[in-house]
Amino acid sequence: MVFPAHRTTGGLLLAELTPAELEETYGNATAEEAERPRLAEPRTEPARIHKQGFAVNQGRSERGLVAVGVPVRDPGGTAVAGLSLSMPSVRYERARLPALVATLSRSAAAIKAGLAPAQ
Repeated sequence: MVFPAHRTTGGLLLAELTPAELEETYGNATAEEAERPRLAEPRTEPARIHKQGFAVNQGRSERGLVAVGVPVRDPGGTAVAGLSLSMPSVRYERARLPALVATLSRSAAAIKAGLAPAQ
């Protein structure tokens, strides 16, 4: 099963796009309206995700599932992937969010360190 990017860790990558890039990506999409991000609305969620550096998906892609994700950046600082962990929602405790984000961020930094510099 393939989920729309805006409902998964792909939202971290969408948060890196400018409004023009987001429109170019989704402007002519043939997916049903319910599957597309609402481009006419302010970009509050992507802007918030970009600012805080992580995203939390509580049931957006699958009921009963929570995922926390961070971007993986290349040595030049460009987000090239997303790294996430998921768990049943009954095991998610918001109080643990800072520790989860810190663990994911350390892992993303280790991946970044292993990537070749941009040519």
